[in-house]
Amino acid sequence: MNKLSESRHNAAVVFILFLFLCIPVTAGELTSAHAQVQRETIVADAKKYIGFPYADGAVGPDSFDCSGFIYFIAHDAVNVQLPRTAKAMYSFVKVIPDTSLEPGDLVFFKTTEAGTVSHVGLYIGKRQFIHAASDGPNNGVIASSLNESYWKAHYAGAGKFLEPGDSSYSFDKDKEDNSADSSLIEPAAEKRSAGEGRSAESGASGGISFSDSLMCNFSLSPDWSLFTTNQFVPNYRGLNVQADVTVTKWPLNPGAGIMMRWNYGVHTFQIPVVFTLSFTDFMRIYAGPVITIGSPSLPATETEIKSSFFPGIAGISFCLPSFTHGKVQVRIIQDLCYTVFNDTDGAALSFSESVTAGLVLSTGVRVTFPLSMFTK
Repeated sequence: MNKLSESRHNAAVVFILFLFLCIPVTAGELTSAHAQVQRETIVADAKKYIGFPYADGAVGPDSFDCSGFIYFIAHDAVNVQLPRTAKAMYSFVKVIPDTSLEPGDLVFFKTTEAGTVSHVGLYIGKRQFIHAASDGPNNGVIASSLNESYWKAHYAGAGKFLEPGDSSYSFDKDKEDNSADSSLIEPAAEKRSAGEGRSAESGASGGISFSDSLMCNFSLSPDWSLFTTNQFVPNYRGLNVQADVTVTKWPLNPGAGIMMRWNYGVHTFQIPVVFTLSFTDFMRIYAGPVITIGSPSLPATETEIKSSFFPGIAGISFCLPSFTHGKVQVRIIQDLCYTVFNDTDGAALSFSESVTAGLVLSTGVRVTFPLSMFTK
């Protein structure tokens, strides 16, 4: 290679490296700009509802409870699906120090004797936040200050669910305002009228529409257990695929779905139809009938047993906090489930045989996303 070619080659390499260095910088700037737009949008949207009444369990658009208000405006303003309760929201967000607070972040409070997070508001800057308060001299959707004695005493922390925005909007620790900006407060009657108009436009009278509250879940997990008929030892039990839909409109989230289980332990293929109930984002129970294909036998033996259609299966599912990419959440899950088997004559198996045949753990991955991703 001559010197001219070598020079051109080196120049090309430097240029390519420069482009690679520029890409993350540019991407970061775009992300920051987009996040700032989201933050300004959700704050502006939240201010529209100041003066609306409080109602326990309500998610708008005419009334709200505290988490229902945040749940509603996050979906309505920036199309982000948050958990339904304040405690679940606190587990969902990235906890941040007060020095990193930006408008659009969430602030949490412990207002009950239980000492757990029980109240949430939207931070709007200058030590102020908008929230749906249930009692006190001012209730409904109001603006308050973090400097007020009550909120200062019950403050639990802050969390971020949007990407960081422009740094000029960062937490202003020098502000000592002890009350919310009065310019934010508008007559409640005018606000209720605005809410009625929005309800008519959306075609719904209960806040977020039913279809928008539907979350799809898909999971894949290997099954295993700790028992065989004659020893205590971890053993492989098969593979489990599950698909279900959950309604996230209420504090308790019902759902329904179907499993496909290759139950290697008892040598059958099973199709459980399950009904689920989620208490939090991290725990749910399920139960339902089971369709079994094949002739089951006790694990590691030739002893034939009989599957039960109903009662079929019951279980409890736990999951870790999610890894979130856009609207998609990915979680590590751990299920503990029991499938009913009987003796070939229909009589109950012994306790040890029932545990050996029916008690299974599933460790895997669950992917969750809103159904509206495909319908809008």
